[in-house]
Amino acid sequence: MEFMKTTVLKNILLAVLFTFVATGVFAQADIDSPYSLFGVGQLSSKAMNVRLKGMGGVSNAVSGPGLINTGNPATLAKMDSLAFLFDAGVYFKSSTFSTSTKSEPGANASFDHVALAFGLFDWWKMGFGAKPYSYSGYKMVVAGHADGMGSYNTVFQGTGGLNQAFWTNAFRLGKYVSLGVNAYYVFGDSKNTTTIYPDSTYILGTRYGYDIMVSSFMVDYGLMFDAPIGSDMSLSLGVTYQQSVKLRGKQTTFIRSIMETMDTDVEYLIDTIAYKVNDQAKLTMPQGFGVGFALQKNNRWILAADFDWTQWSHFANEGVTEDLRNSWRVAAGFEYMPTYSSVSNYFRRAHYRIGGNYERGFLYLNDHYINKVGISAGVSLPLPRSFSKVNLAVEVGQYGTKQDGLIRENYLKVDLGISVFERWFVKRRYK
Repeated sequence: MEFMKTTVLKNILLAVLFTFVATGVFAQADIDSPYSLFGVGQLSSKAMNVRLKGMGGVSNAVSGPGLINTGNPATLAKMDSLAFLFDAGVYFKSSTFSTSTKSEPGANASFDHVALAFGLFDWWKMGFGAKPYSYSGYKMVVAGHADGMGSYNTVFQGTGGLNQAFWTNAFRLGKYVSLGVNAYYVFGDSKNTTTIYPDSTYILGTRYGYDIMVSSFMVDYGLMFDAPIGSDMSLSLGVTYQQSVKLRGKQTTFIRSIMETMDTDVEYLIDTIAYKVNDQAKLTMPQGFGVGFALQKNNRWILAADFDWTQWSHFANEGVTEDLRNSWRVAAGFEYMPTYSSVSNYFRRAHYRIGGNYERGFLYLNDHYINKVGISAGVSLPLPRSFSKVNLAVEVGQYGTKQDGLIRENYLKVDLGISVFERWFVKRRYK
């Protein structure tokens, strides 16, 4: 028993160390996407676990004894009742943003998620954690000309985003059915500025700023049906529902006259034309649903597919509806493990994955939907004498279009994570 406690503690400390070191290395972020200007920014993946990201981001019906999947909280019911799970991840993203005439590189790297889960009873599993909800990171320069002012440049810039701390629960309702609930505390700070720089030194520049701090709650639900097919296969069907909710917080707005050029960091504040602080803020977040299936052959392979839809046309900021469209997404993935019990060949015990996804986004600009397509692959490498694994996923994809003055992003995204799987209250015997 003492040996087991020491092993559990060692693996937990390893995972925590991984999280802090990786977060420190990847703490600096640059441009995320120019399209994060709209709505609440660019949304994080519904599939939190790195394992699922290697399968194209499927999450509505994939479950397992060692998997924390908040994409459908009902899937947590399949975790080992005697297990303690810990999962953490970081990511690095390299992008090239291009128009029909120009291109520019960008990079973004950061913490992705941290979570733990355990079983209270055989019929009730619980987990806690934190992950980003959305990202905002952009800087765009638009040239213009106006009578009385002459030439000028307008700079749109934003940083920040929303985060979420979650409490996930799964309840086994019967032999084949489970229900799940995710409760989120959403918080964060998003800063956005629009600055006009006149080309003339005799005309002052103008900056409009809008900062919003969110602090509120939201809930989503999941349902899963899983049943055996024959002696060594099973089929899982999953349904998720995201409840529409109003996120509340505080906002600060200002308009200032400045003297500055884009080529210097020195700014001279001339006058504050308007300034409001701690006004009430209210974001109306949309409802959405998802369905999916997962066909699994025990300890050998999993084939899964998802469909998700979100009613972004009902998103509103302070009661004002933005011109967003309803979005939908399809994803499919496959996981394969050559031999579960192989002793002589380490790589035959690894998990290998491939997948893809396509999303029709909520943005509709210049008569074009801003769509996204990605292809991913991944691997899980088992740690020695343990059920724990190091997970790696790589995705290449395209977001947006270069037509009609829009921007296309070609990206490479690498996710790195660790999954700790330890059993509690189990005595180990030695002869």
